Amino acid sequence: MIGPHQGKELELMLAGKKHLAIFHDVIIEGQEISEEIIPELAFKPYVDRSIIKRFSREEISAKFDHKTRYVFFTMPGHEWRVDAFLWFHDECLAGRRPFDEAYEYFVGRLLDYDEHDIQDFLNHPKFIA
Repeated sequence: MIGPHQGKELELMLAGKKHLAIFHDVIIEGQEISEEIIPELAFKPYVDRSIIKRFSREEISAKFDHKTRYVFFTMPGHEWRVDAFLWFHDECLAGRRPFDEAYEYFVGRLLDYDEHDIQDFLNHPKFIA
């Protein structure tokens, strides 16, 4: 199941087993996003020393009437993964392709999940429903 990376992204990245971590949350005016949701402080020392790169983007959802902040952390040389994610994600948001199994598979591979974990995720009842 895909859950094994959750909460371990920094550890896996520093060990060279993960090259991209993506975090996101809805922005609520007057509230900070919790470190548990987007671990900015945990990654900060590595970003400050250029061991890990940080990118962010905020997007407004007309469909759901809210703004979401995305924060991406990559290993140097893997910045292309952010571009690839954003391209595919934007294609789905624009309605040019669906958020479907292909999307989940593509994102899973960008996040360094193995084939077995991605298939387990896609076969999980919460995804199928």
